[in-house]
Amino acid sequence: MPSETKKSSDLSRITFSLDAFDEKVINLMAEKRKQSRSETVRNLVHNWIEGNPELLKSNYDIDLTDITREIEITDYNQVIQDSIQKLVRYSDLFNEIEFDILAEQLDISRKLLREIIFDYKNKLEKLGVKLRIRGKLIVKE
Repeated sequence: MPSETKKSSDLSRITFSLDAFDEKVINLMAEKRKQSRSETVRNLVHNWIEGNPELLKSNYDIDLTDITREIEITDYNQVIQDSIQKLVRYSDLFNEIEFDILAEQLDISRKLLREIIFDYKNKLEKLGVKLRIRGKLIVKE
């Protein structure tokens, strides 16, 4: 995952040693890019991984497509769970609300909001929120 999409404090940490030559190269690279040494090494590793999918597959039996799909599924499920929690909190604020406004407030697509209302109906009801779609409105029952 590109480092700019996450705070560096949230990322896993790996400690390793560099010989004098590698350290000098990393220091110079970091200076030229005006970034930290750890950011420079993180970018090098990321770029190497992205640039060597065949090597990873042949030498380590690692398929980057499978890893990407797994992360996307995990991220998607997290978005759904976070959106459900927000929806439960926001439900106290309306009896009915326009579909587009709620999707925008939840920062999700209309399609995902529809999926949450239909596919997670039971979970929402267990959390005390019973919703119906009526035209362009979401109505709380």
